[in-house]
Amino acid sequence: MALTLEVSKADLAFEAGFSKPEFALFGDGAALLDCLYRRLEPYGLRLPDIRFERGSGNVGDQHFLVYLFNYLMTVRIRVERIEVHCSELPQHLVEKFKAAILDVLRAVKDHRPDLSFRAFAIAVGLHAKLEGKPVRDYLAQFVTSVPQNFGPSTGVGAVFYFGAEGARLFSTVTADVSAAVPDGLFVRVHSSWDAGSVTPDALTGIADAFVRQGLESLGLQLPA
Repeated sequence: MALTLEVSKADLAFEAGFSKPEFALFGDGAALLDCLYRRLEPYGLRLPDIRFERGSGNVGDQHFLVYLFNYLMTVRIRVERIEVHCSELPQHLVEKFKAAILDVLRAVKDHRPDLSFRAFAIAVGLHAKLEGKPVRDYLAQFVTSVPQNFGPSTGVGAVFYFGAEGARLFSTVTADVSAAVPDGLFVRVHSSWDAGSVTPDALTGIADAFVRQGLESLGLQLPA
């Protein structure tokens, strides 16, 4: 029987890689900003939330930086990819976060209709309490041998790596002791999909299903 997670903290990372570097993406920065603003203004985007970052000055470091949802979401648009990081993923905002990420992709496509994506990657991290079982006992099932003579063991963790299957290019599933929740569990599900087989509009449903599948593979489930 699957153990239910009582999630205290969640985070999200998303990446959309372009098929090739889009060196002309910033050629008309004003037009790109206009597309971004029109798509993201409904999510509360303000002018102070947009910056152009040059980094160390090389082409790969330069990017547009956009903050959304009171800085819970950070968007970086580079010449080779789009990166989205959500430091917090409140349950009541999950659907808005997913819609905003899709609108970031649409805004870039508005600006460069001929742009194509190579792959999409999503990583979801959960810090949670386990219902019905101590975390140490749960994690112990994945590790049969603990190195000795290093002092008393304070816990174990496990990472599982999987290769390509269908449109999925790779995936990893992590179970470890949470550093954010006392006596809690940290679970991370990470996967990448071929953008030639998965459209952006279909991605959220596919990713949701994969996260559930990843949790189930660890004998876990989210509350109904």
